[in-house]
Amino acid sequence: MFKKSFAATAMIFALATPALAQQDLHAALTAAMGEAIEDARYVDVTTKYGMPAPDLSDPTLVNSEDYPYPEVMPGTLLAHVLDTHKLSLGWIPVGAPWAIPGENPSQPIGFSVDYFDIIQEKLNAHYNTDIDLEWVSFTESAGNNDMYLWLSTSDDVDCTAEDRVVDGCYDVIGGAYAINERRSGLTDITPSYYPFNMAAIRTNVPLPEGVAPIRNADDIRAAMADPTINIAIAGLPETGEDSILTAFNIAMGSTFTHIDRTPGSNVLEYAQNSEDAHFVLGSNVRMASTRMKYPEFCIKCELFENFSAFRGIGFATALID
Repeated sequence: MFKKSFAATAMIFALATPALAQQDLHAALTAAMGEAIEDARYVDVTTKYGMPAPDLSDPTLVNSEDYPYPEVMPGTLLAHVLDTHKLSLGWIPVGAPWAIPGENPSQPIGFSVDYFDIIQEKLNAHYNTDIDLEWVSFTESAGNNDMYLWLSTSDDVDCTAEDRVVDGCYDVIGGAYAINERRSGLTDITPSYYPFNMAAIRTNVPLPEGVAPIRNADDIRAAMADPTINIAIAGLPETGEDSILTAFNIAMGSTFTHIDRTPGSNVLEYAQNSEDAHFVLGSNVRMASTRMKYPEFCIKCELFENFSAFRGIGFATALID
């Protein structure tokens, strides 16, 4: 294994690949995702991980009608994948429920893995081939926003270009990839295959005097903005939960109390046992998968979805433009 190092010139080289060459694999992946999400087995996958099946009419989700397969052009990353019969998928071992280590630590299990099995089948059927999936674990301690640096390009299919030395190389980030503004500027992300939002769960701590009835996430945010109430909300440090609460606190002028949830804690157990937080944040996916695994916690706790909404969960390829 080599230590990852990127010179500025190498980054320019990698990201300056002609758009068509980069786009073909991205387009083929998206087309296969559209067919896979409409396959009846997709609902089986969501059920397996305790997540409700999404409404496929949601315009933010991928579909087969709007995303056709591209023709295979020589010299493209798609042509390389089809010629070698291998598609390399990057994943990070902390991405539950999307991709986590299985009995063989190098082979992940999870929602994205099961979904990608259907995608693999659709790609093979359309291009009349037999593509093998190779999962490559990303272990760089700098964080998963650096995963895009390991993505192959049409000009550098195995990440061996001069001054571009990495610990691993893959064609697609095949674990979940939350679509956000920062990442969309670093990598080209597919349409969503699962909706993603931040939810808030009500704890057993009595609400302060003067709080109006809480019927939805809008009511929670209204109570947060009222300086006479001092609602307390917990989020996991160094995650999106923490970032969202910090941003709200700045925007609202510190009108509510931001509590750090215990690192590594079960979100439902924490909510059940909290003595100071009125609400606890967690993604809709985390809430659903935790509920399936630990049904005994916070049984009567009320869940409010769409506290903060995102564009969804997708996969990533190297930046096109």
